Amino acid sequence: MSDAVRAAVDETTAQIRERFIKLNLTNWEASTTGGQKALDAAAGARAEWMRFWANPDAYHRFKTWDENGAAGDDAQLARMVHMLHLGYAEGQRDPETIDEITALSKTLDDAYTNFRAEVDGARLTANAIDAILANETDSDRRRAAWEASKRIGPRVADSIRRLAELRNDAAHRMGYENFHRMSLALNELDPDWLYGMLDDLAAKIDEPYRRAKAAMDAQLSDRFGVPAADLMPWHYADPFFQRAPMIGEFDYDAPFTGQNLVELAVRTYDDLGMDVRDILDRSDLYEREGKDQHAFCMHVDREGDVRTLCNLQPVLRWMETLLHELGHGVYDKYIPQNLPWLLRTFPHILSTEAMAMLMGAQTLDPEWHVRYLGASPSQAATIGAASAARFRLEELIFARWVMVVVNFERLLYEDPSRDLDATWWDLVQKYQFLNKPEGREHLPDWATKYHVALVPAYYQNYLLGRMMSLQWDRWLAEHAGGIVGRREAGDFFRERVFALGATLHWNDALEAATGEKLNPDYFVMKFAN
Repeated sequence: MSDAVRAAVDETTAQIRERFIKLNLTNWEASTTGGQKALDAAAGARAEWMRFWANPDAYHRFKTWDENGAAGDDAQLARMVHMLHLGYAEGQRDPETIDEITALSKTLDDAYTNFRAEVDGARLTANAIDAILANETDSDRRRAAWEASKRIGPRVADSIRRLAELRNDAAHRMGYENFHRMSLALNELDPDWLYGMLDDLAAKIDEPYRRAKAAMDAQLSDRFGVPAADLMPWHYADPFFQRAPMIGEFDYDAPFTGQNLVELAVRTYDDLGMDVRDILDRSDLYEREGKDQHAFCMHVDREGDVRTLCNLQPVLRWMETLLHELGHGVYDKYIPQNLPWLLRTFPHILSTEAMAMLMGAQTLDPEWHVRYLGASPSQAATIGAASAARFRLEELIFARWVMVVVNFERLLYEDPSRDLDATWWDLVQKYQFLNKPEGREHLPDWATKYHVALVPAYYQNYLLGRMMSLQWDRWLAEHAGGIVGRREAGDFFRERVFALGATLHWNDALEAATGEKLNPDYFVMKFAN
């Protein structure tokens, strides 16, 4: 029986590989050009991908084999059968639904890729909006930029709501309450565990977050000449308050002025024994009209074509982002090529997010500043104290933001017809403690977040990735003396993390690397005490 199973897995893998490469290449072209022809090609490849996974016969075949243990004692074969079972289960949709989802996704892709906020008649990139929110002291100008960034919402809200209905229809046919629960379960996350963990974490960090935000608000009040109680969302660092503002006397951007971020990244990874030059050579690193304003990393073929898209500027945020995206890149690059193609990837998206977040955080490590930016011992001491405080504030803010997004998606898919505009602001006020501006009661600010539309049921992976990265960090502190500049740290990742590919469940892979499964309390110990 196992021979027949292996033959079916091999045949299916070849079919997946062909479509996977086509999907990635067309998405890359669409993201880097924003042209209509490229967007059409990406939409066609996405539809072909979805139709492939909608095959009911393949679903039932791999489901039966998975549940009956048809792979026998072959652990790798069993893992591949299980992955195919889950993939086909998530993909079960009728052709008409696939066509409508494809059309809606294409419309949304176009809208987000080509949207530019307009302020005083000028079209501004996301970087330009961030610059205003980082540097402008006039509250009226900040408000104008913030509101301009939200004008994408009304253009896309109805399409997102319809997508949610279609996703739910597929989930209901598979016996799930809604798409959010189905997506989590089929990506090997227990929905009840996740919801309960987030509720528990919210309670544990509530007071530390409240105190940190009050201290931050006091500084912002002085900067903008506005009472702390009257601060509004546009007084923070980005349109969603998912990052910490630049507060305090230390200028976090100054060390990167005039620096070549690419060279700094190459040196950082060289010292870990990881060469990223080939990744950078294939990448698209600087902003221009028509290009996607986000950042991402892509392994096109699982055979070495790894590339990243960024919009670099010489500031802390983009240094962190470049190291982050290359963290994804080295994870992909150093998975052994002798693994079966299906297993030549990370065990879960949160695992590669963990690597990316661990590497991005090096920009707040004083040892990194000494080694790569030439900081003096006294500068390093200043950087260390400021960075520890900033890292804590960043993570508390981001954790609360994740709670907004995950709980919003949970409620969205429980009832797509609900008053989503009010639901969004209720959650923003509950978790982020932000004031709701007047006049936004009936504006779909929730729809301005790209992930809600096109990367659904994903956001928890950032927070879980941070938790995993802290667990790796603790292991490396004990066994390698740290991360920065240490070849032993690179060896740990290549030999104990990347080498496993997707052969194990993500939590089993973490246990194999560090000796224990995911422990969310490390986040509390690090940032909430």
